[in-house]
Formats: sequence, structure tokens, C-alpha cells
Amino acid sequence: MKEPITINRNAVLIIPKQGYYDWANAVFPEDPIDEEDFTEFNTYLISENSSLEDSKEALDNFWEFIFENELFEISTEDEDWPEELTWELFTQFFKFHFSSIVVDLDINPFYVES
Repeated sequence: MKEPITINRNAVLIIPKQGYYDWANAVFPEDPIDEEDFTEFNTYLISENSSLEDSKEALDNFWEFIFENELFEISTEDEDWPEELTWELFTQFFKFHFSSIVVDLDINPFYVES
């Protein structure tokens, strides 16, 4: 068996909060969702040098991309999105969990989707 490798990245798991569900349900009231509808969440890899004690600092260069990516999963039309995407709104929409150890247990090599 091949030994697993540790990847030189930290991971952040993004989990929707009530604010996200409220927004999504305002956009599509005919098809309401809640946390019971979400069984998996997106994980993003960030620099292994990220300060995980300070989430704003750790996500400083990425939170806007993450925010847009998560909103895109509900509506691909950015006119449906909140008018202004701020850090404060991001923290109302999402909670996040960090991990400083990322281990690849798969024997297949990585590939990059473009």
C-alpha cells in the first residue's frame, strides 16, 4: 500500500448558515431549502502559512471568491446576489472550519480541472 501524503495546504470547509438559506429562499421561494437539504459542503485549500487563529486574515485574499462561488451554486445570475458582498455578510451567510493537516489517501495522482 502506498503511504498517504500530507499536502502543503490548509483547508477551510464552508458551511451555510441561516442567512444563506434566507437569501436562497428569497431568490427561489417556490423551491425552499434549509440545512437538511445540504449533505456536503465545499472545501477550499489555502496556504499552509495561513493564520488559522484569525479567520478574516486567513481568508483575506479568498473570501470574495468563496462567497461568489457559494452564491453561484444557488443562482448563476449575479443580479440575484446581495447588492454588496462584505466580510460581515459573508460571516452571516457561512461558518467555516479550518484544518491545518490535509492528507491525500487516494493512490491516484492529482489532476487540475480547467
